[in-house]
Amino acid sequence: MAKPVMSEYQQMALPVTLPDDETFMSFFGGENSHVVKQLEVGLTQLQTMPFNYVYLCGFSDSGKSHLLYATCIRAQELGLSCFLLSCKDLAWLDPHVLDDLEKLDVICIDDIQQVAGDPLWEKALFNFFNRFNSEGKMLVVAGDLLPNMLNIALPDLESRLNWGTTFQIRSMSDDDKAEALVKRAKMRGLTLTEEATRFLLSRVSRDMRALLDILDKLDHASIVEQRKLTIPFIKSILDL
Repeated sequence: MAKPVMSEYQQMALPVTLPDDETFMSFFGGENSHVVKQLEVGLTQLQTMPFNYVYLCGFSDSGKSHLLYATCIRAQELGLSCFLLSCKDLAWLDPHVLDDLEKLDVICIDDIQQVAGDPLWEKALFNFFNRFNSEGKMLVVAGDLLPNMLNIALPDLESRLNWGTTFQIRSMSDDDKAEALVKRAKMRGLTLTEEATRFLLSRVSRDMRALLDILDKLDHASIVEQRKLTIPFIKSILDL
């Protein structure tokens, strides 16, 4: 998967590669399917729309990071320039990474709660928000809480974060996760039975990111050993 379009400095600072399979199509929407539609419509109509700002609120297992990846992937497919920033990386990034990002079409910012209480980053994000606020631009921000609950110290930044359309992303139930795993496996040409899926959910972490990492491992092992994803095979690969 190609990297988001960015300046030479930003390419060196953020060597981000988007997951190949974290697309809108692979997102198990359930009650959140309307969010996918909103993001897709926003991207397809971007050039004729005013500033489009969307805030996604949800816990770590809600799939909001998946939606940010999917937004960037879809933007690239439409020929739009994009950039994805995870605020979990603030420890090794300088706020100047935001410089000139207003030249791009689509910006996605994940884990915005990580900037709370950091005066340099709060000010830098506020200034970026003001520069980026123009027609034909789309900003998608994700956090674990609503903007007014993030303990942002800079009132002007909190105000900006409250500007847009806010969606609360529902966390996935075990049934949702099972269906999502089966769907993701099918996209890779794998057959993951309901019995095998339930076995995984009962024996490993239910965190969706961890489950997808396990599916990656099983996918690779299945290809190498030319084996189906049976429960005995899963046990042997995961040492369960």
